[in-house]
Formats: sequence, C-alpha cells, structure tokens
Amino acid sequence: MKEARLIINPQGTEKVIRPPYASVVDSVLAIGDKKEMDISWRNIFGEMKQTADTWKEIYPYQDETHVNLDAIAEYPDKPFLIWWASDMHIGNVDTEYEILQRHIELIENTPNCGLVTVGDDIDFGILPRFEVRFMQTATPMVQAWTAKDLMAEFNGRNPRGKQLVLAHVIGNHTHSMMQATGVLYEEFYRQSKAAILPGLGQMFLNYGEENYEVGLAHKYFGRSRLNVTLEGKRLMEYHYPNADVAVVGDFHKSAFEKFNKGGKTRLVVRPGTYRVGTGLFENNRGWGKGDLGGSCTVFYPDKHDFQAFNTLEEGITFIK
Repeated sequence: MKEARLIINPQGTEKVIRPPYASVVDSVLAIGDKKEMDISWRNIFGEMKQTADTWKEIYPYQDETHVNLDAIAEYPDKPFLIWWASDMHIGNVDTEYEILQRHIELIENTPNCGLVTVGDDIDFGILPRFEVRFMQTATPMVQAWTAKDLMAEFNGRNPRGKQLVLAHVIGNHTHSMMQATGVLYEEFYRQSKAAILPGLGQMFLNYGEENYEVGLAHKYFGRSRLNVTLEGKRLMEYHYPNADVAVVGDFHKSAFEKFNKGGKTRLVVRPGTYRVGTGLFENNRGWGKGDLGGSCTVFYPDKHDFQAFNTLEEGITFIK
C-alpha cells in the first residue's frame, strides 16, 4: 500500500494515509532467513518410540516372579514361613521401631523363614498430606539408604547367610517420588536378588512336591472397613483367578480369611502396618488406629496347604 491523501471534512482538509506498521514488518521478514518448521508426526513417533524402548530396557519392574523355596529352606521337608513385611513406614514418627527390629531379627535367625516386602517400606512420599512432610524422623535420603542397607542384610548379609527376601512390591509412598521428581526410589533395590513388582504382580512358589500361586498388591479396589479381606478377594476375582493366596497391603489393617472357591481352598491376607505409635493420622480421619504388622503364612512341601497367622511370633512358634 502506497501513501495516499484523504479529504476528511467539507472544508477540504486532507489527511495523509500511510501504510500500517505491520506491512513494514512483513517487508522486513520477507527478506529475512527465518527457519521454517518442518514437523513430521511420523518422525516424531519414531523418536518417541526410540525413547520408550530405551526406558523399557532399564525398567526395573516385572509382572511375575518364580521362587524355589527348596533353595532357601534349611529343612526342605518342613513347613516354610513367609513374613508379609508390609507398610513398615521406616522414617515416620509413629513407627514401632523396636517391634520391627525384633521381627527382622526373628526372620534372620529362624530357619525356614523368608519375607516379601509389600510396599511403603519407607514413609517419605510426595503426597498432598501433612504427615508425609512433617511427621518424619529422618530425611528422605537417610530413609532410602536405611532401606538399602536393610535389604542388603536380607539378601545375604545375615546370620543364616541366605537370600531371605523373595520379592518386592512397590508402594504408593515410594512411587509418588518418581511421579513428582522422576527419581526412582526402587533404584535402591537394584542390587537386590529379588524381583521388583510394580505395585501388582504374581509370585509362583515351588516347594517340595507343591506349587503355589500368590497374588500380590500394595493396594487394590474393593476396600471395605466392614469386610477387611474384600480387597484381596477382588484381586483374586479380577486379576489372579488361579491364586491360592492373595496379599494386599496399604490399608494398615491386619486380617486373614481362609475359604473355598472354585473347588479349591484359598487365603486372603491383610498384613497390617508398623506405623501404629499414636495413630494420630488414622484417628484424626476416623479410620481408627492401624493394626500392628507381622502377618505371615506357612506353606507345606508335601501337601497343598497353608496356614496364616496375624503375628510373626505365633507363626514362628508353629513352625518350630
């Protein structure tokens, strides 16, 4: 557009009309060397797939694990006890450290015993709740390194000189750290000899003449305060229909139920927690104080049977 004159009133007053500023900019850009974007969704898909493939190669989780208890049991013709070490919450002010230490040492010093961590072994997580930030006895780093040292002990540096931990299940406290920061807490299990299940998975046990299938989850749908074992039954019904035993943590309630379904005997276990000091958090929300952990199950090598106990002391007395 060129400069022009426009009469704006009856007196013949003229106004000069000049090209708008935008046209000047256009003329400058027209002779520039602006880089043009060349986006191809196919190329981007390829790059995304390459990154995803790399992540899967280093992904530390697996959906199932096979465990041969004969390799761990000192007396393979006798029953074997598994401690469901769920919701230890190492690092919380309400954790019962003396009881937890006693249970750890019971497992380490008693033949024919092992354990599975069922999530929230440390307390710290990046969650929108006050107690995660302000009810800690140690920094996140100290909690994580404490768990790392404990797992090294369970994996061979113990009085029995054996790998005692059979599997790890991650919990919502530790997984929240990855979601919010990209830091994977489970990296501290990298040197563990046991498989890491991503909050949900199967453990196939071979012991003597028997095979057992165990469904594991830190949490699952179907939670009920009136029927504490319902969550484990839902895990069997919708995810692991062939499971002999289902173990679900997170709820901080301890219970077990043995029943018949589909022509076979089954067992559901809720392992409780070690965060039971004052119960401030649970009581404040009307949940009631949590139940002390120590739930365990005894498996037989010569008959397809299992027996649950709410306390570790009862279970160990039974196998002795």
